[in-house]
Amino acid sequence: MRHTLLFALLEMKETFRAKWYQLYILTVALMISIFFYFGLAESRALGFTGLGRLLLTLIQMSIIVLPIFTMMTTVRTLVGDREAGVWEYNLSVPLKLSSFYWGKAIGKFSTLFLPLALGMFLAGIITMIKGYPVPWLMIFLYTGFIGANLLFFTGIAFLLSVLSKTQEMALGLGFILWLVFEAMIDALLLGLLLKQRVLAEVILGIAFLNPLQSFRMAAIGLFDPELTVLGPIAYTIIEKIGLNSLLTWAILWPTISGIALASLGYFAFKKKDLI
Repeated sequence: MRHTLLFALLEMKETFRAKWYQLYILTVALMISIFFYFGLAESRALGFTGLGRLLLTLIQMSIIVLPIFTMMTTVRTLVGDREAGVWEYNLSVPLKLSSFYWGKAIGKFSTLFLPLALGMFLAGIITMIKGYPVPWLMIFLYTGFIGANLLFFTGIAFLLSVLSKTQEMALGLGFILWLVFEAMIDALLLGLLLKQRVLAEVILGIAFLNPLQSFRMAAIGLFDPELTVLGPIAYTIIEKIGLNSLLTWAILWPTISGIALASLGYFAFKKKDLI
């Protein structure tokens, strides 16, 4: 465990020095600041208070931007080290392969998640100082949704990074998988299935197996418990599953599947020829 944490800290330090990460920090801070500034201004102008609408807009952007960003920055982690010859140096140190692999995975996930979590909570504190009500439970849940989906796509990225022979192949596979998950969002796939009169159970099964769709439905459910934005399928979701089960699933399913995918990557990593 000590070696795993040391590798995680090493990965975080290397990421902190990268220019792309500095740009990522700046972009996240600027995006959240702009959203909260104009959101609070809109509250004063239109007479409503709270961060529900603002958080919902931020989540909708996160559904599209964060998965592709996570894939593109993480999928090259292991295959890039192998091409650069870093593996030969790191693996020459007397430590377990598990410490090397999981240390890098934990470090990469932490560098992506911590700025978002910190930005959400700082924005809540600033909003509270400004005298507006802060839905802390909603902020905690939204942060959990973001963290669970980051974990899912980090797990996929590490699995691809182990299986791919080159960085270009890893990037291409990551981009294709991102397109597949985006295409399975209800606006495209579920609308087609409804038109073809597919059973509601089949539609819900496909929707709930897609972490991005579960993420979207749960985020909308916090703002609109009746899920009226989703149309007729909302009644089936509320009746058959319930809002609380939806919120729980949106966190547990991406978390469990992300850890499972990362574990598959570790088993493949352990059995591969590392040279």
